[in-house]
Amino acid sequence: MIGEVDKKINKIKRAAEKGITLLEALISTAIIGIGFVAVFQMVQYSVRSIDVSGERTKATYLAGMVAEDLFSDKNAERSAVKFIDYLITNPWELKNTQCGTSTPTNVTTFSKGNAVENKTDKWTSRMSKDFLKCKDSTTESKTLDMYKICHSGCPVTKTQTHDAVYVGKMELKLEGGSKTKKLYFQVN
Repeated sequence: MIGEVDKKINKIKRAAEKGITLLEALISTAIIGIGFVAVFQMVQYSVRSIDVSGERTKATYLAGMVAEDLFSDKNAERSAVKFIDYLITNPWELKNTQCGTSTPTNVTTFSKGNAVENKTDKWTSRMSKDFLKCKDSTTESKTLDMYKICHSGCPVTKTQTHDAVYVGKMELKLEGGSKTKKLYFQVN
């Protein structure tokens, strides 16, 4: 009799321990799926952030390259005018249509007649979509403006200035025009 009671108790325990139901399995699968979706979205966001950061770093490097090029060839001439004076009246700009059509050129293949044209061709090549990503050619731009500041007779005059000072502004509008990188530098 005691053996039969033990058998019935064991049978009742086994009936209560049959495992998970199909509904429980579906709910746990849905919870795990939601977790995977969240992880994949975080990975996608991280990849986009790294890409944007890389583009900003390249833009900083290229803006610095333009400043160094100007400083190294500031006295080069184009049509009997100094390079920096030429840029005051003819600011360099990468045209919006070039954002999508420029092709890279190795710096050693520039073979124009003077340093000024070689430098501006180099800038156009390096700022093209092949080096910097271009999302929207109508809102993104790359420009270089030069300003001459002197005591009198210049576009910008300051009475405290005795010697002419040249200031350059390199401006790069990236990410569809939403991010702007500016670099101001003095060329003397």
